Amino acid sequence: MNAANAANVKPSDGVFWTGRDEVPTSPRDSGPLIRALSGMRYARVNRGGAGVGHGQEFGRTAGFTLLEICFVLFIVAVLFAVSAPPVAKQFQEEKIRKPVRELQTFAKTARRLAMEQNRAYVVLLLNDGFLLEPLEKKDTDRESLRYDLPNHVTFEIQRPSDRALQRIADARWVFTPNGLCEPITFFFQRDQDWVRFRIDALTARIENEESFIR
Repeated sequence: MNAANAANVKPSDGVFWTGRDEVPTSPRDSGPLIRALSGMRYARVNRGGAGVGHGQEFGRTAGFTLLEICFVLFIVAVLFAVSAPPVAKQFQEEKIRKPVRELQTFAKTARRLAMEQNRAYVVLLLNDGFLLEPLEKKDTDRESLRYDLPNHVTFEIQRPSDRALQRIADARWVFTPNGLCEPITFFFQRDQDWVRFRIDALTARIENEESFIR
């Protein structure tokens, strides 16, 4: 575009002036306008997009405002505050539930092996864990199974002939070849949390379970 054609440009053509000097807008000032064109820059703008040509690009950059970011962070903080207490409680409960599951696994394994091999197995109830082995060992027997209690976890037992729970070091719990065992009541404790249950003599399953978990 030259200075001679610039006077005939209409606003509908999408041309605007970007010079620093004031541009006359009246038709009567077309003479000075043409003379001033030599010191001005112009650009043609597509109505559906950003400017092209010698002018500056026009458009809006997509992004998040500070208010939107703060709102998202607030939602995340609320979700964390709501979910944190249940997760912490489950973590504490798992510390005392896991020894109970291990004891039940030892009991079921001892019962199964006793019936499969037609010989008695014994679970030794130690102060710091459990030990599973045949009542009468052979040279071909594999190494005994052992489980160590987590820190701060203790347990007491009550046999049918006992009047109350008591802690017995190296108590023997025998499983006979017909799958029977002595029904024993166990009491596991960790700090103020505790679980109490009884092992069934026929199935070696947990029954009559009671618990208190903070």
